[in-house]
Amino acid sequence: MAFNLEYTSKHRDVTYAMTVVADDDGELGIELLGANDRGTVVAEGALRLPPGGATETAKLLREALGAIAGFEGKRIRQSVGNANQRWTRDQDITLREAWLSHPPTAPATEVIRTLAAERERTPAAIRARLPRLGCDPDVTGRVLTEETAALVGRDAIAG
Repeated sequence: MAFNLEYTSKHRDVTYAMTVVADDDGELGIELLGANDRGTVVAEGALRLPPGGATETAKLLREALGAIAGFEGKRIRQSVGNANQRWTRDQDITLREAWLSHPPTAPATEVIRTLAAERERTPAAIRARLPRLGCDPDVTGRVLTEETAALVGRDAIAG
């Protein structure tokens, strides 16, 4: 499927324009041009990506540009490896088992942080997923009852 996308952004006196063109085979062409208010080109570059190469290239560029921004004294918020990825049935099963394996005395926030790091998810994603698996996100090792499910929200299911 062929398509063209154009993005622009302005920072201080430089306007950046990015054009993405996909051909019928799925190959991507990406061109970047940055010009100041006087029309002087201050940034330019081009990439050619094979079909299916955009996701990994985007991750690589984000990491590289984040590191470079650090040299400029800026910080780019890094995303977690599996952020925005769908949960699989196996992931749900192992998360539920891991949560229920902890004693109720274990601090929930620490367990959530550990589970998040192991799964390359954010703590918020883990906490949001637990009720959907029938787990009480406030007490480790505990399943939701009908009463606690009603408090946690509409997506909570007793398990």
